[in-house]
Amino acid sequence: MVSSQTRKCDFCIYNNPRERTMKAGFCLHGTWVLERPELLKALDEVGCDGVEIWQQAFEAAGLEGVAKKIESYSFEVAALNPYMDFTTSEESFNESVKLAEKFLAYASALDCKRVRTFTSKMGSFKTSDEAKPVHWERAIKGIQTVADMAAEKDILCVMEVHYGDGQLYDTSEATLRILEGVDRKNVIVNLQPPLRGEDPLDSARRLGPYVQHLHAHNWIGGWGKFTYLDSEDGDVDFPKYLNILRSHGFDGYISIEHASYRDTIEIARHEIPYLKKLIAART
Repeated sequence: MVSSQTRKCDFCIYNNPRERTMKAGFCLHGTWVLERPELLKALDEVGCDGVEIWQQAFEAAGLEGVAKKIESYSFEVAALNPYMDFTTSEESFNESVKLAEKFLAYASALDCKRVRTFTSKMGSFKTSDEAKPVHWERAIKGIQTVADMAAEKDILCVMEVHYGDGQLYDTSEATLRILEGVDRKNVIVNLQPPLRGEDPLDSARRLGPYVQHLHAHNWIGGWGKFTYLDSEDGDVDFPKYLNILRSHGFDGYISIEHASYRDTIEIARHEIPYLKKLIAART
């Protein structure tokens, strides 16, 4: 595997200087970017640096429709999140390459530097232990294929690493297996704990050299029982988690996700300023 130090140097060479400044982002799930103008306004008002946009929005309104919805705001497009599936069959592999081509074109048009690269259809595997050699081979080949296309456009491929949605990278070990197999400098990790059987702080220590994007969460008593990042009752010590990643050179986007556990605008108005404060402190 490429050494941690080499990976960090590769990122510095590869990325545009604007991508080497930590930023606060927000995930616009589904068609939120089309349907929630009051949320977009609130995000702009609190200084959100960038938004993540899902495949469903482009299916509903196309590139032009999405671009029109965000053109008046100061935030950038932090990431595009399509649903690729390289593991199910050769047909799904080929369709996913076509989907990647489309979203890389969208990203270029929107001056976006990150495109999510899934391995599998949602729910394909209960755990990565179920995957057969052919699934690993297809996943690695698929991400390599997308990464090579993305490199021509100066775009990063983002592996959204977490447990429970059918992806092969559901543990640190599985993630490292794919990273080693893919071996492309523009493939990065979006770490979204908890990983299977792992403490979030341990995941950060193991995967830290590869992490250049975060989906930020905190919870009380288990995944899905979400709370604010700075909650004293939360299971995750988010400042400590972030500091571990910073010690490995993390300087990417931190995006608030799953913002439906209370009023979404209320969440945005609390979490974005909190992230900006953490970023400024660099403790």
